[in-house]
Amino acid sequence: MKMLKKLLTTAFLGIFWAGAAQAADKIVIGEPNWGYAKVMTNVIKIVAEENYGFEVDIVPGNHAVFFKAMDQGKGEVDIHPDLWLPNNQGLVDEYVNGKGTVALTGQTFPAMDAFCSTREAMDKYGLKSVYDLTRPEIVELTDRNGDGKGEIWVGAPGWKSTKIHQVRARDYGFADLYELQISEETVILAQIDADAKAGKVVVWACYLPHHIFGMHELVVLEEPEHDPAKWVLADLNDDANWYENSSVATSFPPVSSQIAYSKRLEKDAPDMVRLLNGIEYGQQLVNDWSFAIAVEERDPVEYAREWVTANPDVVKGWLGQ
Repeated sequence: MKMLKKLLTTAFLGIFWAGAAQAADKIVIGEPNWGYAKVMTNVIKIVAEENYGFEVDIVPGNHAVFFKAMDQGKGEVDIHPDLWLPNNQGLVDEYVNGKGTVALTGQTFPAMDAFCSTREAMDKYGLKSVYDLTRPEIVELTDRNGDGKGEIWVGAPGWKSTKIHQVRARDYGFADLYELQISEETVILAQIDADAKAGKVVVWACYLPHHIFGMHELVVLEEPEHDPAKWVLADLNDDANWYENSSVATSFPPVSSQIAYSKRLEKDAPDMVRLLNGIEYGQQLVNDWSFAIAVEERDPVEYAREWVTANPDVVKGWLGQ
């Protein structure tokens, strides 16, 4: 009987440790729905599988879903590959600084929100700064329907930055001179493409990295350096008077992308944590990835595998080799 109990105990422990090892070796990456992030997700998957033998799954979702799953620490989602800060500071305050269940890497690439136009508009009409948008000539050049107002796209419905750009347009002094358009991004991208090809002046609220910068020669309009004292935002979600209660007469604070990961990986997969902390993309690489998916219509999985194969030195740098 003692021998039987010993055998059963040994068998149980063997199954337990095998299951634990399997759980530790399987990692799940959350995949955002924008093009370059799909490449990013698959690049991390390929590098982790080929160098550490992890089994890596990918699941689609959004910021809130990824953080809630990472907080649970059960392996439903372990990694969020593209978290922009300070855009998503609320999630960081809750799960990183508050609960302590999620950790962040350093910056993987710098990003920015601004107003943009074309190089031709800058060279031909001197459109260099947000303050040039108050010039009657620029207003007239961007007036598409002849109503006396220019047109500037400020973002898509539901974007936090859309509301911020509306306030910025007011506080920079040009909101009343323009129709501040809010529509899905595909609308303005088509207009930018057509206007840039035709040599027309177009101005829009832009962000980088973005594939459109690989299609045309574009410029970011100059703004004052970010001043926290001039960056006063009401609660953009719950304050019905957010527009009146906000004041933003300055550029956006510096934006960076970082990787968020469940703290469970520090114990269960420390090699993965080291890889994540070694990754640095740079803005141009992300622009290239975005262009490949959005413009060249490459398959993200196939493109990611080609990129890893073609860039062994970059991968070795991430791995610390």
